[in-house]
Amino acid sequence: MLFRQSDLDTVPSALRDDVIEFAGQFETAWATDVVPPGLLPTVVVSEFARRVALAQWDVVSAGLAQSADQLLIDAEASIVDMEPDAVRRELRRFRDRFMLRLLIDELGGMAGVDETVRRLSDLADVAIRIATHTARNKVAERFGDLLDVNGQRIPLVVVAMGKLGGQELNFSSDIDVVFLYPRDGQSDGRRPATAQEYCMRWSQQVVSLLDDVTTDGFVFRVDTRLRPFGDSGPPVCSFAALEQYLLTHGRAWERYAWVKARICGELPSAAEREELEEGLVRPFVYRGYLDYGLMGSLRDMHRRIDAERRDLADNLKLGDGGIRQIEFMVQSLQMLRGGSRPDYRTRGLLDALQAVSGSKEMPEERAKALRDAYRLLRQLENLAQARRDQQVHDLPSSADAQAAIAFALSFDHWSALQRTLDAHRHRVSSEFRALAYPDGQDNDRLRNAWLDDATDWVAELADLSLPEAALTTFAEFREQAMRQRPDDISAERLANFVPTLLALAAEHDDPALVLSRSATFLTGIIRRSAYIALLNENPVIAQRLCDLLTRSAFIAEQLTKHPVLLDELIDSQDDKASFTLDALDAALRDAVPAGGDTDSEACIESLARFQRATLFRIAVAETSGELSLMKASDGLTWLAESVLHVALETAWRDVTRRFGRPFCRVDGVLREAGFGIVAYGKLGGLELSYGSDLDLVFVHDSEGEQQTTDVDKPIDNAVFFARLARRLTHILTTRTTSGVLYDIDTRLRPSGRSGLLVTSLAAFERYQRDDAWTWEHQALLRSRPVAGSPAIANAFETIRQRTLSEYVDRDALARDVVTMRSKMRRELDRSGGDHFDLKQGRGGIADIEFLVQYLVLRSADRYPSTVRYSDNIRQLDALAEAGCIDLSQASRLQDVYRRYRRCVHRRVLDGKDRRVDQQRFVAERDDVVAVWNEFLGEAAGGTTSV
Repeated sequence: MLFRQSDLDTVPSALRDDVIEFAGQFETAWATDVVPPGLLPTVVVSEFARRVALAQWDVVSAGLAQSADQLLIDAEASIVDMEPDAVRRELRRFRDRFMLRLLIDELGGMAGVDETVRRLSDLADVAIRIATHTARNKVAERFGDLLDVNGQRIPLVVVAMGKLGGQELNFSSDIDVVFLYPRDGQSDGRRPATAQEYCMRWSQQVVSLLDDVTTDGFVFRVDTRLRPFGDSGPPVCSFAALEQYLLTHGRAWERYAWVKARICGELPSAAEREELEEGLVRPFVYRGYLDYGLMGSLRDMHRRIDAERRDLADNLKLGDGGIRQIEFMVQSLQMLRGGSRPDYRTRGLLDALQAVSGSKEMPEERAKALRDAYRLLRQLENLAQARRDQQVHDLPSSADAQAAIAFALSFDHWSALQRTLDAHRHRVSSEFRALAYPDGQDNDRLRNAWLDDATDWVAELADLSLPEAALTTFAEFREQAMRQRPDDISAERLANFVPTLLALAAEHDDPALVLSRSATFLTGIIRRSAYIALLNENPVIAQRLCDLLTRSAFIAEQLTKHPVLLDELIDSQDDKASFTLDALDAALRDAVPAGGDTDSEACIESLARFQRATLFRIAVAETSGELSLMKASDGLTWLAESVLHVALETAWRDVTRRFGRPFCRVDGVLREAGFGIVAYGKLGGLELSYGSDLDLVFVHDSEGEQQTTDVDKPIDNAVFFARLARRLTHILTTRTTSGVLYDIDTRLRPSGRSGLLVTSLAAFERYQRDDAWTWEHQALLRSRPVAGSPAIANAFETIRQRTLSEYVDRDALARDVVTMRSKMRRELDRSGGDHFDLKQGRGGIADIEFLVQYLVLRSADRYPSTVRYSDNIRQLDALAEAGCIDLSQASRLQDVYRRYRRCVHRRVLDGKDRRVDQQRFVAERDDVVAVWNEFLGEAAGGTTSV
């Protein structure tokens, strides 16, 4: 016997006779110790396997000694150059043998279902390559070779779609292909043919070699309906025609189809491959923005499937909890994020599931559940098809077939397998509905009212108890939105969101403000309605959006100008460490293209996008209470520094590429000259706010006898550094689609506007020693190097320390400080009537800053530690530690300073100026004035800040 009696005894009794009859038809039998373990379950489950084994047993048994991969290699080598009729015959016979081999391997435990579907796809690839080669030779006999205008051969590009594209083919799958050719041309035979005609005949021959049913069966059923315009379109088209079709006619379901597109058959050139994959397919499938309308498309496709077939309970592919729902979930996440996540752009479902696993939309545990369900569903689908080599997706209904599949999968009986399958399908269905149909997204009454011009909103919204101001705002919003005449999709998405918006407004303390700011935001994005689709798909994001809009006019403005920032509400990171200098530097370098030949303008655009998104995240974190004032200010400061690092590298690359690198010779030694950026003001003092200018001074360390660049036509280093500074300023201030990075102020350089844009360190020190005013030494106290050469940073810090310790005119210090402060108050103080100017008012921020600067400059020669830091808080700590101010006074000034700055921050975030009610901060202002008078009143001849 071919099988041991003990093994036969395990076969369900209803199936045993068929197996025994099969085994008895062999003239010779193997020794029982070499029978492959997968053969018994294979012949139990598959009538197709029994037929192939009986017809080609000698070849099948010999092939079992080789690996499946080697069988494919040998088959391609032996079949590819046969005559067409022999190719037709041998492809079909090999296909049957190979599929039998895969069944034996899988059911014998030597291969998993992942490996099986990949090898089935490899079989199809080999068959397509052989058929393409054979068909080309046949067409060339009549028409010659197909050549372009340069005499280069034009290939027929076969694009695998669907399961073949994803290398996850079933046992009896159709293969979905699209035939293309890269460019026009003409054949060189006795009867010339255009590229269109030639490739049409070529593709028809390929289909015939694979699809025709002969006495030997078929290789693969070939489906070409995924080509442009489907059955009504030409069977083959050019790359240019495909591009035009995708741009003007491509629909949502076609984007799903092209996710899996993969070139198979004979590969075109690398340039042609890149043109198709990167130039045509990727932009169509993976959008540069987040297309949140995908979930609506997913639902529409799923509803159409339900409408076409109601009896889907046993359908493994289309039924509830089936393969299609898993595919829709994973592919939707791929298309949603793939524009910015290259790792999502993979074709195989399991590879894609691994890529999206761990994301917010697909946690690890959910991904594992879908992966396990998918493998069982695919295995069952394969076995159902392998039974009679038929393209079926339903579970078998006969008891014998059910028993055979349960036996093949080592289940004791069908009911145990059914219970396991039901559990998996229930989990898939639950996950699909949670993703595709989130709660709270539909309210037909309010939606229909929005679409009805005759709606009486006062009556319609009575149950929401909205105040009259909110009703007026909402009615104005509708009128303004309709005036824009949105397209059907945009209008529908906005109508779907209206009930959610009204419900959120009704729950808020200030419904009119919710509706007012939301209306401004929504009106601005009606024609980019993918963002409205995001809000429909994510009620939690919609709620957070409305909350942030009402808390911060700054955030509202940013979102209205740059709605792409909505994505930051999904991917927001609560980890405050992400706003440290090291973390921001690393993240920015990942976001901005590396150097080399990279287009600088693309770098600037990437830089601006990163800066805008990070600034927004910091504002959201501060507004939400996740970041304190000091941490938010630190984050804004580190963000500006990171931007300066990359901007300077980009500018340096641009300028050196054209003018060479700057060198100087000092005492006979040639060295490269360096460049540095020094921050003053808020950036220098680590107190940057939203919308702050950057006060910058540029310095270099070129000196000596020879100061030129290292190219054939050198320029003077002074000219080089001036051009570098101008290029850097351009990068920082140029307007991109994400806005301007920063406004730059360079007036604090030596001699102000009349001075050189870039100053040498030696000239900088001379100026500070001989010509600087007291207010310039005050400004220097809040300076620090932030980018450029480390050697310059060290040298600048030395100059700063020496200047503040040795070059300050302490005899005139008190008088100069008070005079300058009085002048500033006269010109800039906006207090008056019922308002107090937090910055320039008496006892405000500027008084604290001037007071601290006076105390530090007065003491720096005796206590060098007081000039170590550039920020007010740590300067006060140093002053208290040195005994220059009472500890309680320092602590009080720090506390008041923080309160003032916190208030200013919040007012900036809410779009308000720095003035507050006159009755606020009365005690704080009095305390500041008292300390000022103690140190500067008498010292300045009785002049005070009052």
